[in-house]
Amino acid sequence: MNKHIIFTAASWEPRFFSGFERILTRFTPERVVMYFFSEYANLSQANRERIRSCCKTNSITLEEFEVSFADPIGTWKVLYATAAAWCNGDSSAVIDITTMPRETTWILFGLFGDRAIPVTWAYHKPQGYNNTWLSRDPDRPRLVPKMGGVTKLGFPIKLLLTSGFDVERARQLILFFEPEHVLVGIQTGIQFGNKLLNAARHLQEFQGSSATKLFEIDAYAPDCGYESLEREIKEHLADSNLIMASLGPKTSAVALYRIHNKYPQTSLAYAPSKEFNPDYSFGIAETLYGQL
Repeated sequence: MNKHIIFTAASWEPRFFSGFERILTRFTPERVVMYFFSEYANLSQANRERIRSCCKTNSITLEEFEVSFADPIGTWKVLYATAAAWCNGDSSAVIDITTMPRETTWILFGLFGDRAIPVTWAYHKPQGYNNTWLSRDPDRPRLVPKMGGVTKLGFPIKLLLTSGFDVERARQLILFFEPEHVLVGIQTGIQFGNKLLNAARHLQEFQGSSATKLFEIDAYAPDCGYESLEREIKEHLADSNLIMASLGPKTSAVALYRIHNKYPQTSLAYAPSKEFNPDYSFGIAETLYGQL
């Protein structure tokens, strides 16, 4: 039987600790690896202490590692070292992607994939999000280490993104990469005010642009939207340098990783923000699980 190791990224959101407790009712890990970002160390401190106490009570080994949004290469080295140290042929990884940055999620997926380590991902939906703002002041986009694709000289850049509540991050990606064509996957459904806060804003921003195609995606479907995404990119693979970014539901990052894994010539890009709302979400709702 494989030994479970939980990988998580500390957050101040209530669903971070509540979700951790929920995962423990499904898996019996021998170890927990918790990353925390120095930029938000003060905000996550209380929840990190709860994790420490919970692991001690349940006799689970806890390893904590500080990383930084400002140092993607240093962060990659930490992720590489921890993945190599504890995941081997008789281990399986349980990755809580709920509050984990997409860049971190993709790196871990790739490292475990290289080692043929079984991966189960978990995502805890909140009861709701802050209805004023979630993130702001987008930072410089960047390609994910080791997932930058294969550049075809003389071919145009095309950008695929799954949209979320922050139109500024989408705009930043477009301004930075200057793509010839943009594919925008808009999440279906009315959950969390999606139609008003996501769909309507992106329709207003991009509808009518001949260089932009809007299409629907359901990142909460069993395939996390993979089929819809693959259908949209197929015609662009041969004649472009395709860059992909996830700004919508976190589960869309799972689908985009699977796309990149199947078509490694594509690139995964991360669009960081300089500020996140301390009251980002409230409560915890359904938990989704899946395998890569």
